[in-house]
Amino acid sequence: MNREYENQSVLTKTFEEVSHDEVSAEYNLPDYLPDINRLLKISARVCESQHDLAGDTVAYDGKVRCTVLYATGDGNLKSAEFERDFSGNTAVAGTSGDCEIRFIAEVESVSCRLQNPRKLTARLKLALATTVLAVRQTAPVVTGKLSAEDEASIESREHGIAGVVRMTVTERDTPVSEDLELDAGLPSIEEIVAVEMEPCILDVRAGDGKVVYKGEIPTAILYLAVTDDDAPAGSAPQYVAFSAKIPIAGEIAAQGVTERHVPFASASVGGIEFRPQTNAFGENRTAEIDFVYGVDVELYSNETAVLTADMYSTAYESVCEMSAISCESVLAARSFNFTTEGDTALEDGDFKTVVMASASASVGETERQGNKLRFSGEANVCVILTNGEGVYLTRNFPVPLRAQTEIPAITGAFSVGTRPTVLSVTARQDGNGIHVNLETLISYVIFEKHTEAGVAKLSVLKEKPISCDRDASLTLCYPVEQDTLWDVAKRYSTTVAALMEANGISAESVPSVLVIPRPLSCAAKGRRIL
Repeated sequence: MNREYENQSVLTKTFEEVSHDEVSAEYNLPDYLPDINRLLKISARVCESQHDLAGDTVAYDGKVRCTVLYATGDGNLKSAEFERDFSGNTAVAGTSGDCEIRFIAEVESVSCRLQNPRKLTARLKLALATTVLAVRQTAPVVTGKLSAEDEASIESREHGIAGVVRMTVTERDTPVSEDLELDAGLPSIEEIVAVEMEPCILDVRAGDGKVVYKGEIPTAILYLAVTDDDAPAGSAPQYVAFSAKIPIAGEIAAQGVTERHVPFASASVGGIEFRPQTNAFGENRTAEIDFVYGVDVELYSNETAVLTADMYSTAYESVCEMSAISCESVLAARSFNFTTEGDTALEDGDFKTVVMASASASVGETERQGNKLRFSGEANVCVILTNGEGVYLTRNFPVPLRAQTEIPAITGAFSVGTRPTVLSVTARQDGNGIHVNLETLISYVIFEKHTEAGVAKLSVLKEKPISCDRDASLTLCYPVEQDTLWDVAKRYSTTVAALMEANGISAESVPSVLVIPRPLSCAAKGRRIL
């Protein structure tokens, strides 16, 4: 061999699939909540998940948290929250040897059915994204029971291939207490009904053994307004929604992390508690929100592995077995936001007042067009309206999402990981239907795919030594146009260095005629080499 191998392995994606699991959850209202008259909205998210590999099966389990918003018989709005466990198994492939498993569980859809005024059944569809990355050795296997001298006679041509390496760092249970003041034109708070939070990371940087992040938590608050003294007796309760963005920032220790690491981060919230607070005039015009949040950061870096493109022995005949080696290298992680409009028909014109609007986003496809990356997906919008008499109506409808952004130069195949977040939703109703405006953030990370041929095995045939019975004392070679010095050296069982010395050339440029030295294995037999 002509060098020692440094890094001799890459991660190769051997399995990637999105499977699905159905989860059914029954829930009975606690005694302190009134009966359900009409279900208005249900949302769910995975709040905890674990996985473990056993053979060719990934066993997983976790918890989903469901939030239900409903109307009572007397025209009030209430919310309830509950958790349910989930577990199961998914079959995978390509797990032989050392491998890394990446598993992400997300709620793809959720529906709810009322069994009776105090019992409901939620049905959730989980999307389970599983990826297997196997450790693939790039160092070839050499067979033939070789001595140290025999091994020294092997020539190899090598170059680097970049493969991605992944590590994760987390921050858990960071407490936040935020006081959100109402806009001047909004009525005071009688009771807070529900709080929805959708955290996102806007900027994340790695270096000097740490990860620094900044983000925000778009927060929507639905509350019962204080009844106006001039309101007629028996008036229906008034519910109001307002939104705010809570900033978050922090620093996470990450041993060994440098600026060459590409960070891709997400955030989650839990333990949400809320209550109205009074101001100096005794009015409830502040919503106090207490919660904890966590941040998960995936850190990607490219590590160069030595790939052997060709090998041969100068002492014996040898046979190369080639194989394709596939891996990915990370290019960049970025984010951008954009606005989208959508609408849907509303047949019942009596429901003129929008109580609350929310949406969740998903990205279905990404494609490259020149230096642009185009994203296609949809937002699932939920709008709750009222006729002003204590009756509520929910409209759910999709809004197509289309967006594009500039990307770094990509020379070949690629893959993209995305995390979309709806930052804000505004809705209005008129005679033509419901109209919404969405502000959406898409965070993405790009990987470039590589597939190259490398030597998997070199069989050295010791029973077939290189012949020294060359009659001519001088051998000349007239290379063809595509020949390299390596090609010529391999053809004549010599080395590039020997060719350069015999021809008095100092660079690996190929002249029109070459003097071929005798095979190196013949020198020990007293042969004259020209």
